[in-house]
Amino acid sequence: MRCTLLISDLLLPNACGSEPYHELRLPVLETLLARGTVVLHPALERDAWLCRAFGVAKQLDWPVAPLTLAADGVAPQHYYWLRADPVELRMEHSRLVMARAVSDLDAIESRELIAALNRHFSRDGITLLAPCPRRWYLRADRAPGIATTPLARAANRDIEAHLPQGDAALDWHRVINEAQMVLHEHAVNVAREARGAATVNSIWLWGGGTVPVIGRPPYHAAWGDDALTRSLAAAAGIARHDPAGDGAVWLTAATAADHDHLLVLDQLSDALRTGGIATWREHLAMLERDWMAPLASALRGRRISAITLVATNSDNLLEATL
Repeated sequence: MRCTLLISDLLLPNACGSEPYHELRLPVLETLLARGTVVLHPALERDAWLCRAFGVAKQLDWPVAPLTLAADGVAPQHYYWLRADPVELRMEHSRLVMARAVSDLDAIESRELIAALNRHFSRDGITLLAPCPRRWYLRADRAPGIATTPLARAANRDIEAHLPQGDAALDWHRVINEAQMVLHEHAVNVAREARGAATVNSIWLWGGGTVPVIGRPPYHAAWGDDALTRSLAAAAGIARHDPAGDGAVWLTAATAADHDHLLVLDQLSDALRTGGIATWREHLAMLERDWMAPLASALRGRRISAITLVATNSDNLLEATL
């Protein structure tokens, strides 16, 4: 039985420098990297890696939108879909920066904001959906002819260099600008600002495409509860399980009949997004204790035959196998 651990932000973005790694004590991870076969690849974000692992071909974008839409209970049919996620922009040194995805909307807030956008764009052949309050979608009757930047890559960066590109880019810049005007003083945002919550002052278009062909992945089971993992596993016809609490729990729950397991662990990227470097360091120590130590022990005891670690973010992609 083999396991592959996909861990986004195990390595920090290059801009963070080396200081965050100072005095970290991670003997199991160090052993894996020292003794394993380590390969550095061109950078690839988590979602793109997952698509490629399941044999999904890149269109102008990696087609995340139609895949996660299916996981959210809506049939993509023949349409072209873009993620149009609710985000908060902020001014920073005369630059407009994509500060964060707004992930705490409730269903009523999301429905009211989407209704306002649909009223505005009703004459443009654009329809927005929000089957999940934190994941919004834009439906187009045909491919819009743009390539987009994944939300994770654009986070905390100047949006100017990350807006849609392509022959129709200016048309879609207009759509984004008009969406910002609709959202700017909406009652939902006024109420959220009054209570100190993040406001939705823009949408972020990314992950566009039509329903892709899914290949047969090199895994028999996937462990993860995010929409993309759920959709890919279902389309590929492999077993899909909710994440285990730690490595020992996973070893008890995993069946050797499913020879190759993919474990999608997002704790570090979640910690980095919500709590910064200090929280990321705390969760990295927990990952070492709760996951890497029991898996290394199982490898020594031959309960599993190999561990592959995939560390990915917008700047790095490292794969290590022991």
